[in-house]
Amino acid sequence: MTIVEQVGVEASAAGLTGRLADLLAAIRRQRGRWNSTRVVRLYRRLASTADLPDTKVRAVARGDLRDLAAWGFLVLHDEPSNRHYTLNARKDHAS
Repeated sequence: MTIVEQVGVEASAAGLTGRLADLLAAIRRQRGRWNSTRVVRLYRRLASTADLPDTKVRAVARGDLRDLAAWGFLVLHDEPSNRHYTLNARKDHAS
């Protein structure tokens, strides 16, 4: 069972599937600041990136955060030595 199924959020409602749907569902459920390190921990728990070498998982996490921000689901906070993302409350219809 994926995170999306556990929290009852329709992945198709956001137009996302698989790893991105799981990430967005986790962000909606847990809230707070999300950076690539936090996403890597989530992906390792979920085995979402089991087919990738460890050296690529961080790049995938950064790309997934960047994509969700580009689509308006997340807001980038680019502070010195503290780049992170938070949920865009205006786009989040599942809360």
